[in-house]
Amino acid sequence: MLEFKTKDIDKKKPNSLFSRKLLRLYLTTSVFSFGYNFVTTAEYVNFRQIMGQAGLASSTKISVLLMCSLFALCLGTIIGGTISDSLRTRFGQRAPLILIGGLVCSLLFLLIPLVTQLGNNWNIKYAFLLLIFILAHIFIGIAFAPWLALVSDLFKKEERIGAGVSINILSAAGAAIAVIIFSRLIESGLSWVIWIITGLIFGSSVLITVLLMPKNNPDYEPIGKTKDVLKIPAVIWKYGGKPWSLLLLTSTFWAFSSHLVETGIVDSLIERFSISDTKASLTSNILMGVYIVLLLVPVIILINRIGKIRASILASIFYGIFCMLLSTMTQFQSIYYIVLIGGLGNIMLSTLQIALPADIAPRGREASFMGIFFVFGSIVKPFATLIQGVVLEGNENNISLSQFGGYPWVFLIAGICSFCSIFLLLLILNIRKSDIKGNITVTTSI
Repeated sequence: MLEFKTKDIDKKKPNSLFSRKLLRLYLTTSVFSFGYNFVTTAEYVNFRQIMGQAGLASSTKISVLLMCSLFALCLGTIIGGTISDSLRTRFGQRAPLILIGGLVCSLLFLLIPLVTQLGNNWNIKYAFLLLIFILAHIFIGIAFAPWLALVSDLFKKEERIGAGVSINILSAAGAAIAVIIFSRLIESGLSWVIWIITGLIFGSSVLITVLLMPKNNPDYEPIGKTKDVLKIPAVIWKYGGKPWSLLLLTSTFWAFSSHLVETGIVDSLIERFSISDTKASLTSNILMGVYIVLLLVPVIILINRIGKIRASILASIFYGIFCMLLSTMTQFQSIYYIVLIGGLGNIMLSTLQIALPADIAPRGREASFMGIFFVFGSIVKPFATLIQGVVLEGNENNISLSQFGGYPWVFLIAGICSFCSIFLLLLILNIRKSDIKGNITVTTSI
């Protein structure tokens, strides 16, 4: 019998969209993402510049640092999710690991400037840096999975779209503020201060989250055990079945597509149309952000009306069209309407990446399943970057699809990946319909 269950919280009437209690919960859940985006900005936007000023000039070594950090993050997320689901303490189920993982990671970040000053032997310094980054990201993952589970724990299914939106808003705010501060520090030759700021902001966001969040334990005995971390694939198949397996594949297609766009859209405008970095950022990321703000309320209403699976299909269609338009544009002015479609696809996709897995995570295994969903979306990014590099090599200025290579083909691949996710989502929807017809209990609307 295939049975999707969530906590009893789903059976209650949802709070008003703007009730004081719900807004407090949205803030509680989102503060963590504000601090976490200082980490991602330092590591994905400014990392090479920071390491370069510290004296690490090897692109290969910098890439190894980033790749090891990503794998460590995924490992930590699996460990944290599995332990959190089996945890029952006087401080609740999720708070202990969020606090321990977040604070240890913050302390490790504060050590990075000290390590870069350890003499002139860069082999020794690099070994210490590698160790610190691996440990820091393991502990981020240990905090990250139970934090993700809060979306399932604290919100009824009708409220999870709002939770996803609020997380994305504070994520964007954190990233924007971090970009401004970090850029100024790099220009002033004070890039080492970035790790101190990152550690303090992330640690503060973790403390605020833990202080504000409810310290509850579920009213049932733990279903999973800590040793389940050693048999994750079997656990996913046993408790999630085909729908979760398909959803994890969907996560990889979404992440592959969005990573190609996020890391390429600004550079593509600069290379293809010879405009300034500032103009490229304003007309793509900043303008898209404005469209996203304008579309927030209509998106929440739409998703709640048609359901998360159908909305996910629609999001994949919009994002796929966005990618295709980026690949075929031949005039810079086209970006002004293209990012409108991109904004719609982006806010729907980023919101559903949080709300959809929260809805169908099996009862008692919310952290481990949502952590695995995040892992599948993260682990594919280095491969996306590799393919992007191969396609771009020597063809950065290529404007159209008439010749192979360049950014048009990068966005074409992104669009194909987005459209591929539609077929997986249709299969999930079909399984759900089949389960209902076969009188199999489905207690969660997806």
